[in-house]
Amino acid sequence: MLNVALDTHLNTFHLSLSFSAEEGKTTVLLGESGAGKSTVLRLLAGLQHPQQGHISLNDSIYFDSEQKLAIPPQERPFGYVFQDYVLFPHLTVFENVAFGLRAQHLPRHVITQRVGEALERVHLVGYDMRRPAQISGGQQQRVAIARALALQPQLLLLDEPLAALDVQTRREVRQELQQLLAELHITTLLVTHQYLEALLFGHSILVLDGGRIIQQGEQRDLLEYPRSSYVAELVGVNFFRGRIARYEADSTCVIQLQNRDSQPLEIFAALKERDLQELPAVGEGAYVVVNPRSVTLYPAPPDASARNVFSGTIAQILRLHSGGAHNHDGHVRVSIALDGVSPDLPPLTAEITEASATRLGLQQMGLQQHIYAAFKATEASAYT
Repeated sequence: MLNVALDTHLNTFHLSLSFSAEEGKTTVLLGESGAGKSTVLRLLAGLQHPQQGHISLNDSIYFDSEQKLAIPPQERPFGYVFQDYVLFPHLTVFENVAFGLRAQHLPRHVITQRVGEALERVHLVGYDMRRPAQISGGQQQRVAIARALALQPQLLLLDEPLAALDVQTRREVRQELQQLLAELHITTLLVTHQYLEALLFGHSILVLDGGRIIQQGEQRDLLEYPRSSYVAELVGVNFFRGRIARYEADSTCVIQLQNRDSQPLEIFAALKERDLQELPAVGEGAYVVVNPRSVTLYPAPPDASARNVFSGTIAQILRLHSGGAHNHDGHVRVSIALDGVSPDLPPLTAEITEASATRLGLQQMGLQQHIYAAFKATEASAYT
């Protein structure tokens, strides 16, 4: 088990977080550029030291500010794979993998054995004498991982392992890396800003923003219970914060959104199953998510049974194409700035078919056109 607590200031940036990573599993650090993901890896590797904190792996302590203990990087059983792999172009695959072992002044036969075992684990047997320019981007990545594995690490640190690859190669290598990590059974910390990669690789996912963990959990937690607009945008759902104003029949609750304007905005929503055993108190903070495909658009006030009907102006029209995490081929995303809400509230997004867009005349309407949006209470999920 990896246990981490870090607190440090880097110029104006403040990193403060703590987490644990399960032994033999892959934990993903997910966040935008500048969130602090790579800084966490450098602190773990000992390339930087936090002002306060604690780093331990399997009951061995590698950093503790109170004990004034800081184990040097070369003495930590951690393998670090950098984003651009940092392979030496003039060295063969064998020599690249052996580089760290030679720095430890190990006997030649031990180096040969370790390199052979590492190349076998990453399925590169027979590539010993090739140079980086003679192998593919995916193979270069495996060489970098083999170099880390040759040191027999107890913790593997992967910094954006797919970022250096082009789009097509990234698709091919993604599944290969996933299978490799499953075979290795090494505690792994993987950094990425790609949500799809977090879902594919992460047994547990930590979402970083501004040097802090804003959400953590398994895939289902992020998919069904986003707790920030950043996570909701990655997942692809509408996300609102508010407070429980009152309850109605059939576990329907009314969520009053945080709105600086005098007229509060209310959403009728169904409480998620995990909250039904004990109803949250009125006035308690709550979140609401709505799938954009559950939102129906109308050119005029609708005569519909939906409990949630809002009006607003079109802020964005985006035609989606095939590919990516959600495969939206043939759909249109329409973002609506709702009437009577403060600017800090996010727009409501609807995802409709091209046929619906044509019927609504969106091709001719353009931005700033008035429109109505509706969705059922059962299509809005509330949770605390």
